[in-house]
Amino acid sequence: MKKSKIILLLLSLSLLFCSCGTDKLSIEDYEWKMRAVMRGGESVTSDTADFIVCVGEADEVYPEAKIVDLTLKAENGVITVEDFTNGKTYTGTYKVTAKTPKGTDYELVINGQTGYAAVAPTTYYSGTEVPTLPINFGEYSLYFIPMG
Repeated sequence: MKKSKIILLLLSLSLLFCSCGTDKLSIEDYEWKMRAVMRGGESVTSDTADFIVCVGEADEVYPEAKIVDLTLKAENGVITVEDFTNGKTYTGTYKVTAKTPKGTDYELVINGQTGYAAVAPTTYYSGTEVPTLPINFGEYSLYFIPMG
């Protein structure tokens, strides 16, 4: 009986320690850099050249896309987007709408526009896993990755 209590205690402790590193990703975990802005909706078809509106750096796949230097920070319910390309800063709010097994969903309001975002890992073909932050504002979707 005493042996089974010790095994149960050890099993409980191992579960506790294993779960310590499994925190869900959140928008506050990183400073984010815009990778791409896409335009969708009924006005855009798969053969429309302006599906990718802009990119965060030169991209050989989309050589015609405008390059825009955009970053995003979030803290204590306040979101700040800086556009270093035109020297403008936009602020707004965000709130958690759901927690998923690997990330968090949000509702954002920036300059009176409501958008929706999700922070979760993206796994690439190579097996590499990178936190990502896609945000949707109507017909536009912005795709962010961590800076650095």
